[in-house]
Amino acid sequence: MTAHGVRRPGRAILGGSFNPPHVGHLRLAVEAREALGDLVRGVDMVPCAQPPHKKTGHLLPFELRAAMLEAALAPLPWLRCNRLEALRDGPSYTWDTLQAYRAAEPDTDFYFLLGSPDFALLPTWHQGLELPRLCHFVVVPRGDLTAEEFTDMTSALWPEAREHPPVLPGGRCMALPGGGLAHFLPLPWLAVSASRIRELWLAGRSVDYLVPRAALNLLQSHRQAIAAHWQEAK
Repeated sequence: MTAHGVRRPGRAILGGSFNPPHVGHLRLAVEAREALGDLVRGVDMVPCAQPPHKKTGHLLPFELRAAMLEAALAPLPWLRCNRLEALRDGPSYTWDTLQAYRAAEPDTDFYFLLGSPDFALLPTWHQGLELPRLCHFVVVPRGDLTAEEFTDMTSALWPEAREHPPVLPGGRCMALPGGGLAHFLPLPWLAVSASRIRELWLAGRSVDYLVPRAALNLLQSHRQAIAAHWQEAK
């Protein structure tokens, strides 16, 4: 990744537990892809194998989560599920995932999508403040976070950060130590929660239009095992 460069063809990356995948995940990927335009060839959605910061008792098996995600993404060829985190033992650190991407595609720039709450928590991640050596950030605000507050947050995380000419429409941009950029992308955030979907589904209520139909079909076909798993973890 060239220092503070944004010209090479890139790939956006959206990680998550996808337990289950839902419309909030997909709309974020779709709208980020549209905003990034020709900066990226597509969006990879990366299911986490062993989340370092979350309790794993309620997580469905990786294979099922990945299969649901692949089914949901099938209609859009520029969206793909990457299963690489299942190839490693131990916690699924973003640092390791991005290093694997860089090794596989050394001439590609990577745009890591995350919400503003996770961006603020980067100091608690494994080598979180060193991630600009491997990627650019695309930060989508939750709540009422303004561009000015994003700038202040970024400067608090990296005192050496400096403002950079905006690249994305309606956004703000900061150049970070290590070569990456932090893009503020003010997209509307859909208030869809995987935990709420699990509660509805366990209660026998409809989750239509919250979970893509292809993924919902897999949930229904594994209903007994999934219900036992999610119910046990409550």
